[in-house]
Order: sequence, then C-alpha cells, then structure tokens
Amino acid sequence: MSTSDALLRRPLRFGGSPAAAAVRVVRGPERDPWWSRPGLIATAVIAAVLTCWALTISGDANAYYANAALAASKSWTAFFTNAADLSGYVSLDKGPLSDWMMGLSGRIFGFSSLSMLLPNAICGVGAVVLLHNLVRRTVGHREALLAALMLALSPVSVLMARYNNPDALLALLLVAAAWALVRALESGRLRHIVLCGVFVGLAFNTKMLEAYLIVPALALAFVIASPGSLRRRVGHLLAGGASMVVVSVAWYGTMMLIPAANRPYVGDSTNNSWFQLIFGANGFSRVTGGGRGAAGGALGGGTGALRLFGSEIGGQIAWLLPLALLGFLVTIWVCRRAPRTDRRRAAAIVFGVWMIAGAVVFSFSQGTFHSYYTSAIAPAIAALAATGVILLADRVRSSSVATLLLAAAVMGTALLSFVILGRTPDFVPWLRWAVLAGGAVGALTLVAWKLGGRLRGRGTLAVALAGAALALLAGPAAYSIATVGHGQTGSSPTAGPAGVGRAAGGSAGGFARFGQRGAGTAPGSEARSFAGRGAGAASDVANAQLVKYLKQNRDGAKYLVAATGSQAAAPIALATGDPVITMGGFMGADPAPTVAQLTSLIRAGQLRYVLLGGGGFGGGAFGGGGSGGEFGAVSGDGARGDAGVAGGHGAGRASSAVSAARTTWVQTHCQPVSLPSGRSGSSAAGASGSSSETGGRGVGSTLYRCTPADATNER
Repeated sequence: MSTSDALLRRPLRFGGSPAAAAVRVVRGPERDPWWSRPGLIATAVIAAVLTCWALTISGDANAYYANAALAASKSWTAFFTNAADLSGYVSLDKGPLSDWMMGLSGRIFGFSSLSMLLPNAICGVGAVVLLHNLVRRTVGHREALLAALMLALSPVSVLMARYNNPDALLALLLVAAAWALVRALESGRLRHIVLCGVFVGLAFNTKMLEAYLIVPALALAFVIASPGSLRRRVGHLLAGGASMVVVSVAWYGTMMLIPAANRPYVGDSTNNSWFQLIFGANGFSRVTGGGRGAAGGALGGGTGALRLFGSEIGGQIAWLLPLALLGFLVTIWVCRRAPRTDRRRAAAIVFGVWMIAGAVVFSFSQGTFHSYYTSAIAPAIAALAATGVILLADRVRSSSVATLLLAAAVMGTALLSFVILGRTPDFVPWLRWAVLAGGAVGALTLVAWKLGGRLRGRGTLAVALAGAALALLAGPAAYSIATVGHGQTGSSPTAGPAGVGRAAGGSAGGFARFGQRGAGTAPGSEARSFAGRGAGAASDVANAQLVKYLKQNRDGAKYLVAATGSQAAAPIALATGDPVITMGGFMGADPAPTVAQLTSLIRAGQLRYVLLGGGGFGGGAFGGGGSGGEFGAVSGDGARGDAGVAGGHGAGRASSAVSAARTTWVQTHCQPVSLPSGRSGSSAAGASGSSSETGGRGVGSTLYRCTPADATNER
C-alpha cells in the first residue's frame, strides 16, 4: 500500500482546540458513518421545532393539570401530596411525577404557560434522541435515524409534547426503560436491569398501570437474549422486577401511611385509597368498562380490532402501524437462526410485544379511553417501521420476495394515508393524491428496478426512494404541522387539523354530550376535543365579571371561592393565581371537602363564596345549563348541583351523599348573589357565553355568599 493510500484510509482525527471539539460533537465517534450524528442533530432540531414552536398557543391547556402545577409551584405541601389545587382537599387522579416536573419548573422560573409546557416539550425531544440511541445500539445507524424521524413526525407524540397531560413524560420513561434493558443485554450487569425496573417504576408514578404495558416485552426479551445461564437471567430479572415494584409503590404507599385527615382525598377513588384508584378507576375499569369506566367509553369510538384505524384515532397513530407489524414479523423471520443473544431480534421482541400489548389493550378497552393514550406505543411503532423498511431495502438486490414486500408496504402505507387524509377533505386537498401517487411511483419503480433492463440504475432507485418517502412520511408530517398551528384546551386534545377525531355513529353523541362545541363554533367541528379557541389563557376562559366581583368582595378570606369540579374552579385559580377550592375534584364527585370542612372555613372567615353547578362534563365553568346528558351534570337552576354530577359519575353512594349534602347546605344557608350587571344567581354566574373545557352553552351555575353567621346558625 502506498503512503498516499495509507493517508486516505487513516481515521479522521481532530486536535484539541475548541473548534475541533465542536467538530467532534457534530461529527460523532470516528467509527460511525459521517452522516449519523449530523442526521441525528437535524432530526432533533425537527422535533424541537415541532414541539416548541408557538408552544404557549394553548395557554394553560388542560386546566386540571395546570391548576395542580400552579399549586405545586407555590406550596411544597401541595407538591409532595399531589394536590389538585392550593386548598389540598382533593388530589390529582394520576401519579405525581408529571406534576412534580411542571411544579418545579414553575417554582424555578415562575409559573406560566411556558414554564409549565416546556418540560413536556423537552420530554418529547428527549424521547426522539433516546430512541435513536436505542435503535442504533441494537439494529444500526440507518434504522436509528429513520426511527427517530418517524417518532419526531408522529402526530400524537407531537401533540402530547406540546400539552400538559402526563403522556409525554410517560413515553420518555418507557423508551428509557427499553434503553436500560438493551444496556443490560450488552453488559450482562445487574445494575442495568435494576435501572430498567426503576424507569418502569417512575413511569408507574406518572400514569399508573398504563406504564406496565411494556413489562411483558422487557421480561421476554431479557429472558431470551440476556447473556449467562437461565438461572442467572431469572435472578437478574427478579431483581429488576423488585426495583420496579419498590419504585412503583414507594410514593403511593407513603401517602397511604399518612392519616386521611392530613392528606388530600384521593381524586376519583371510591374509598380514599391510592391503590383502589390504581386498580379500579384508572386500572381494570378502563379495560372492562365497569364502574366509572363505563361512562367514558364513547370517547374512543367502538371497540374492536380496527379501533386504532377509526375516524377518531387513525390520524393520531395508525399511519405506520401496519408497516410496523410487518417490520416485526420480517425481523423475527430473518433472525430465526441467529444466536440466542442476537440484539436485533431482542429489539424486535421489545418493540413488537410492547406495540402489540398496547394496541390490543387500547383496541378492546371498554372503559374510558382517549386517543392520545396511543402516544405510549408511538416509539415502538417508529422503531419497528424503520427497521422493516431498511431490512427489506437491504435485501432488494438478492430477494424478489423482499422487493415485493417492500413495494406492497409502500403502496399499502400510501393507501392508508390516503384514507386518513380523506377524512379531513378541506385540509390540503391535494396532499392525499400526492401521497397516493408517491406510493404508486415508489412501488412500481422499485419493482421495475428489480426486473432489470434499462431501468436498473441509480436514477430509478432515487425515484423509488422519493416516492417511498412521500408515502411514508408526508401524511403524519402534515398532521404534526397542523397540530402546531392551533391551540387546544381541555382534557381530550387531538392531533391534526380541525375536524380530526370526529366521532361516527353512536360515538358522535358521546362527544356532543360532553359539550364539545363552544359558542360560535361551526357545525361539524365538534371533534376538536374541547378546543375551539386559540391561544386562550385561563383569564380568557374564566368569567371576567365574576372574577372581578370575587376579588373586590373577598373581605380578607383565604380562598377566593369554592367551586364545583375542576372545570369551574381551575379557570378562576389560573386567571387570578389565588387559592380556589375545587369541591369534589375533577368531576365534582369526590366527597371532599365535607360539609363540616366547608362550614368550618366559612365560620373562620376563610371562605366567603361558593359557586354551585358547572362541575361535570355536561356543563362548563359558569355555565352548562341543563345539558346534564349522560353524567347528569347540572340542572339549569343549579338545584342538582354536585349531587347530579356525583350520581352520574358513578363514584359511589357515599360520594353522592356528601356532594348532595354540600349543595343542600349551601342552598339552604347562603344567599344567591346578584352581580353588578343586574343578573342574579345562576344567570350571573353563567353569563360568559364561552366557557372552559366543555364549551358551556348556557347558564347553570349559581354564586352564593356565605357568612360566618350562616355557618353558625341553622335555618
């Protein structure tokens, strides 16, 4: 070999200057392809732009979680007990980790829409980067880059990274658990499988049993592919499981050791137990539809094998789902004779079982289900789809079967995108035809190249690649960009343009019952999931006249008002920053505060005003007249109040009794208020034509003034 040849083949090395260090960061390890690290950086930038651009357009987003984050940023007690508001009478109905993340950010930077949403955006970008590292370690650089790009363009992942629900953090922790498992397969060390269990436990502290959807995948891959004897593998797996259980129950168990009188009531539970909530309303009831879960079943459309492809969910997650399943099956087949410890097969097992377990549970759950839950399986879908595409592409030269499978996958994905895009015909009308044409061109030119002749050249492959890229990525990319373009509020956001997720058939009634259309919303746009306004902050939602009256007539009370349910209480708290009592928690159904606690506050002068009505999904904050619907929320005159919400919500007779007693006591002992406008009682409270999450379409909330004498003397 000549000296010149030796110089050309020598690995590229950089000096020790700052400029050289920057080059090394961009270039990455010398053993990696030159394009790998720059490609990752470019993909991370794409993810960051999609998640951070106009991040505060949704204002406070889900006011329920925003109010809890506000409380956590101001009170360490509210922080550690996962309280839903500053009063601390009721907790959130989810684990504390997401609330801690947003609360700490608010404490450090000052609470705002940006400080609350930015940690979730970081989680979204972090999941993309970590997935790249995970796929690179197990499969390869090309697969890793494509998987990261597919996740970055996943509409439901972009949505949740821009929102304050716990799902962005959940997805990041699930990817971290899979990454730790791969590290355990590489090193064979106990510490990595223990770390895997820790990550799953942290995910459990984010969204409870949903985090365990990944556990079968992790356990199966570890037992099959971990180095060492079977006895050693089982022992390490048990150690990882033990760490998972310890981390999972540590905070919940600690809360249960605190006397009930000294901690918030567990929101949405029937007996003030975190473990009842975990296995009940947030657990098996979501799958079976029993108890509380039965009421929310309409939210996800009809159950069945094709649920994830339906009009309500397809645009969120279904784009690459068939391709991911094909990638899983092809990888397992190709690796059928590989050694037991083969990492590519192990990765396929992790992602495949993770995806299938989640898809099956989501497809057949008969209880409360929201389309954004599918963000929990988006990383697995991205990894499998990318692996399948590259694996088949590598075998096109040598296998006609691989060529036909890849061509069919490209065309099939294009057809699926064509169908999904057709559900919103006013959104970039030409795009679905372009995607279909791209899929056809990509598939046909790929087959033509395989057949040989004059078409067997680089130009043909370039055309096939361009068509395939259009077929695979254009649809989800367009939906992700559309998600960035408008704000949403409420508890059930959806990705994509307006009109996505429109319920069909019986499900449409379910959405209508939840009052999705606000004042002035055009017919047919109900499906924007409690949205309908743009960059609305809480002050836009809360009735400005009511807030002004409460602040001017507070008379030194600690709490500005006590209101039924988070949809009435949270907007006031977020608009003012003052302590507001959320009576009954999220739906107004929880038995806290009790009548005794309420009267004690009034007697001590810490509370002057109580707002009844508007707590359930049937009515909005300061509104909702008469649209009790399935939940029987609030009657037009406020007479049913909390009791109506609790009874329809299914929280149990004890909760209904306490809620009814609260309402009865206030109506019996306190005086309805006429606001300065001249409106009185219910109409004054419901004067705001638009409301918070549920689009309040009428009047149904009544403001009462309660004095210490009212709490002392019986009428």
